[in-house]
Amino acid sequence: MKILLTGGGTGGHIIPLLAVVSEMKIIETERNIKKTEFLFIGPRSDFNKSISDAGIEIKIVYAGKLRRYFSLENFTDIFKTLLGLIQSLYFVYKFKPNIVFSKGGFASIPPVFAAWILKVPVITHESDTIPGLANRMIAKLAKKVLVSFYFSKKYFSEKKVILTGNPIREEILKGDKKKAQELFDLKENMPTILVFGGSQGARKINEVITKSLPQILERFQVIHLCGKSNHKEVEIEVKKMKLKKIYRYRLYPFLSDELKDAFALCDVIVSRAGANSLFEIVALEKPSIIIPLASAASNHQVENAEFFQERKMLSIINEEALNENILAEKLFELFDENNIKNEMIEEMKEYNNFIGQKPIDNIISEILDYCDPITDIKK
Repeated sequence: MKILLTGGGTGGHIIPLLAVVSEMKIIETERNIKKTEFLFIGPRSDFNKSISDAGIEIKIVYAGKLRRYFSLENFTDIFKTLLGLIQSLYFVYKFKPNIVFSKGGFASIPPVFAAWILKVPVITHESDTIPGLANRMIAKLAKKVLVSFYFSKKYFSEKKVILTGNPIREEILKGDKKKAQELFDLKENMPTILVFGGSQGARKINEVITKSLPQILERFQVIHLCGKSNHKEVEIEVKKMKLKKIYRYRLYPFLSDELKDAFALCDVIVSRAGANSLFEIVALEKPSIIIPLASAASNHQVENAEFFQERKMLSIINEEALNENILAEKLFELFDENNIKNEMIEEMKEYNNFIGQKPIDNIISEILDYCDPITDIKK
């Protein structure tokens, strides 16, 4: 079986694709299916190493972007997209996939359109409550549209849309708390906060968490993932502060294999509201303070977070209201009012029990509909 993967260059697109690849490898063994061949077609990005490390061949193609405001780049990007389509037609024809699995983003439009021209079936997955413009376009060419939220079904054709949930990385659930204490050199008996702003970091969260450190480090240990592009700036700012309890603070641009252990160690998470982050937090049953990105397209981060807040699984601080005092107060409240934290955990447990089958299993099931049961079984 051959599966072509495509998506934009952010973690929100790439991480779910890697989750699918990981699960397919497990299923190959369990069901005695021949080894699946994967090919990724997409943009050049920081995540390309993660893709190649998973044993997936990468083909870089051009892709434009359709902006919802006037820009001369809207005109030049038409030619980028056309060039990307020509490149994609060649790569798709040469690879001859059984199925294309797309995670959306404008970079996925050329390969999806190429697949449609060559009559290769396309499945696309939408993580957010409100789909992006690219996925709305791709959905018109797709055989199936998989969604993470029931709320999202109304944006797509009733005949195509299927509620599957959002795929999460299984390894995220396999962290070791004891190992994390040694790895990050942090104490066992002190509550730990994990702060991250998604795959690209978050400047506003970085600013506020840095300013709040004098208050927060009085009571907590902090693991702060600030994003690669922000790391130097945050590091310089923290050094300037000359904090007395700096030994309770760990700063990283990002974590890869160690992230699962950071999740296992932490008591509370401070995060943006990307769908992948939220679903991982809920799967881990970690109390959280969520700060949706106010400028996210179609306000989808706010909608994502509100879905879970309405079910009492997390607490939201609106970005416009965010400052160091409010963040510190919210954190202190979570630990001082145990009933709030405990209610979040119970609601997440209940939600996970209600979901039952893992979302990744639902998604793999839809992909395997395009697997030939005769030719793909090992002899």
